[in-house]
Amino acid sequence: MAISAWQALRWNYLGNLSRGLAQFLVGVLLARLLGPEPFGIVALAWMIVGLGRLVADLGFGATLVQRATLSERDLRFVFTLQMAFAVLLTVLGWIASGAIAAYFGKPEAAQVLRAMFCLFIIDCPGQTAAAMLRRSLDFKKVQQVGIASYLSGYLLVGIPGACLGFGVWSLVAAQLTQSVLCTFLLLRGAPVPLRPCLRCETPGIARFGLQVTAANLSSWAISNLDTAFVGRAFGIAEVGLYSRALSLLNMPMSIIATGFQGVLFAACSRHQDDLPRVRRIYLETSAAVSLVCVPLFATAAAIPRTLILGVYGGAWEAAIPLVTPLALAVLVNALLAIQGPILMAGNRVGAELRNQACTALLFVPALWFASHYTLVFTAWTVLATYILRWMLLTMSTLRLTGATLQDYLRSLCFPALFGLAVAVVAALTDYALAPLPALPRLLGVAGMAALASLALAQHFGAGFLTNSMSSLVNVEQLALPIKKFLNI
Repeated sequence: MAISAWQALRWNYLGNLSRGLAQFLVGVLLARLLGPEPFGIVALAWMIVGLGRLVADLGFGATLVQRATLSERDLRFVFTLQMAFAVLLTVLGWIASGAIAAYFGKPEAAQVLRAMFCLFIIDCPGQTAAAMLRRSLDFKKVQQVGIASYLSGYLLVGIPGACLGFGVWSLVAAQLTQSVLCTFLLLRGAPVPLRPCLRCETPGIARFGLQVTAANLSSWAISNLDTAFVGRAFGIAEVGLYSRALSLLNMPMSIIATGFQGVLFAACSRHQDDLPRVRRIYLETSAAVSLVCVPLFATAAAIPRTLILGVYGGAWEAAIPLVTPLALAVLVNALLAIQGPILMAGNRVGAELRNQACTALLFVPALWFASHYTLVFTAWTVLATYILRWMLLTMSTLRLTGATLQDYLRSLCFPALFGLAVAVVAALTDYALAPLPALPRLLGVAGMAALASLALAQHFGAGFLTNSMSSLVNVEQLALPIKKFLNI
């Protein structure tokens, strides 16, 4: 039975919310058990592994979703090339691990890097299966696999290892366990032909994949060069501070924005010839994501001390000045997350690539300059770069969909005002509760921000749904309690 985009979106959000909550709780516990340095080492390893994963994928994961027709030979061709590159990257990673660790002034991290580089080969067999599940909009199975493998890796291996004093190796072992189980479950959920094949039947697969890879690499550069410069200029402990502050903020963004991404790409690929429909989806998705993200990240930017001390404790106090610029950068990144799938579904990967390459070329000298000063100045430089990237990609997406800049700004107007009002309430509450310890203060601020959000939603929600969300949300099909709350 065919799965609808709404069913896929619902399962994707439910899974992202469950996994995000688990990652948040596990991350906080591990941060308190291990401190900044182990996370700094793993953050550097993830930076390199993330780059390698993009290369090993060769853009074929997106290609399998975007192509209108696929044959068994196409699947075999994709798997063969991905596996070959995974093996090659693993070997190169083992050879270069010592030099990479020495570059960041942490030679003892070489063994950690070698262990993490094994993820290329472990993950590869499951990549094709995951792409086929996304192609069929079976995000229920994708999320079930992701949640089960994460909980198994970190609850059964990571946390016990940290309690027993294994330090950074508890994080490494947890990730390896998660990846092994994830690949096994994906292959069971969507069996794919694993026999080698060096020729495909569908034309354009390799060309589209290479374009996606180039766009992903430029996106990786923008998202990870800051970690590289921080590690080189300031040290491993500072990387831990920076990465955990960013991870704390990225967690809700991943739940909210990336919940749309996979479904948005698959749905727009299905309707890529219906431009008015794609335009409505783009504008309404932007409005929906902004309505949730602006109040959340504006509030985080307004209460940095309470957030860090309340979540991670006093050992992470040095991360407080990083929160405001990084929270705003993550907000911009949430808006960016919508545009990539739209451009990719419309076969405009080249436009995304050009804009991101331009941003990356400006990012390198900017980071080099900022890293000669302070870690906080580097964080503000990251925000400026993300804003530039958002502006460039917005113009490309508007041209593709036929929407005007006025249409786009109108879709963001109400969410921006809504979010600023909530952030002001949060900041005033934080000031009023200043005598309290950090955790009770954080809970009080969160409670008042939630009440303010509900009050504003009750007064203005019905108009927003009618005017800005008519295609995504059928007001008549809303549950009766929601209708009563919104006065519909």
